[in-house]
This record gives sequence, structure tokens and C-alpha cells, in this order.
Amino acid sequence: MAYILVNLGYFFMCLALAAKDILLLRSILILGQISLVSFGYFSDNLFVSLWNVLFFGINSFHVVRLLRDRRKIELPSELQDLYDKTFSTMSTREFLLFWNMGRIEKREGDRMIREGEHQKELVLILSGSLNVMKAGELIAELARGSFVAEMSFFTGNPASADVFANGAVEYIVWNQEKLRNLNQINPQLFIKIQNVLAKDLAHKIRSTPNQDKS
Repeated sequence: MAYILVNLGYFFMCLALAAKDILLLRSILILGQISLVSFGYFSDNLFVSLWNVLFFGINSFHVVRLLRDRRKIELPSELQDLYDKTFSTMSTREFLLFWNMGRIEKREGDRMIREGEHQKELVLILSGSLNVMKAGELIAELARGSFVAEMSFFTGNPASADVFANGAVEYIVWNQEKLRNLNQINPQLFIKIQNVLAKDLAHKIRSTPNQDKS
């Protein structure tokens, strides 16, 4: 029995190394640690049992935390369409975490971004529309769910066009530097934010070929 349990424990640990998903990896490790705790008990090896009880506790804690983080949270009705259209690759919990890092502002009929200036903020339009102008020519009109200044977020380069509020506009802004710091604090969320911005940028490039984007 002890021989079977120890080999079963190491088999589960080997299997866990092949798992790409962290929740699955930790869950398989728990099975391996249960086997090794049992092995230690039946073979009177107290140290094996105690160490694996500790490992079991650590992994169980993280499994519970991961399950909690992945549990779907109901979104406010006014955010549901934005989430479905733009942020569905994030969990609802991740989306709300990102959302709460920003602040909502309003403008009416004035310039928001000047060509050649470095941008410190990332903008997402909530209502109204923005006109993107290059050399006095309208090259794009952006509405709800469109980002502004995502190219500068990626490259750090100054804006390549002017952006004007087309009447009353409501939008949410995030500090670009704080978002970049997420790469150290929450790299998984940072990667998802980058993917969302990349998809928005790709859509704009397809919609307005041969034009620079701000």
C-alpha cells in the first residue's frame, strides 16, 4: 500500500507540472500531497506526512482564493454592454478592478488631445463622441467603447493627431503610469488590458487604413 501511495503522489506531482492553468496545477498538487500524507502515515514517516500537510494547506488556500477570484460578479446594468463588447476576455472581477482604477470626467466641445504632446492618461469613451483630426482633416469619429491614447500607452510616443470632443462627452480616464505598474503587481490583469487595447487599436487600423492613430 505504501509503495502505491508514494508513486501515486509523485505521479500527480509530475502531472501537475504539465498543467498550464494555475488552478488546475494546484488542484492536482493537492491530490499528490494527499497521497504522500497517506504514505507517511502508513509507513510511519512523520516528517513526510507533516511536510505534505503543510503543502496541502498552502495549495488549498490558493485554490479557494482562485475559485473566489474567478467567480462571476454581477455588473451594474450601465457597464454590461461595455463588458460584453470590449472586456469579455477579463473576468467580471478583473473588469471591476480595472474600472475602479479610473475616474469619470466630462468635456464639452473642446480639444482633449493635442498632436505632438505626450499623453499621461488612457481614455475610454462612455457617451458622446470624439473627432480625431489630422492636418485639419477628420480621420475618425470615436464613440462609446472606443479607447483614446492607447498607442501612446504602448509606445510612449506623443499623440499623432488632435482629438476634439464632439459636443458633450463623458469618459473614464486611467493614469498610464499606474497601469504600467500593474505589470509588477498583477501581471495577468496587465496582459489582459494590453490585449483589450490591442484589439481596439487593430479595429481602428482596419476601419481607417493608411492613417496614423493618436
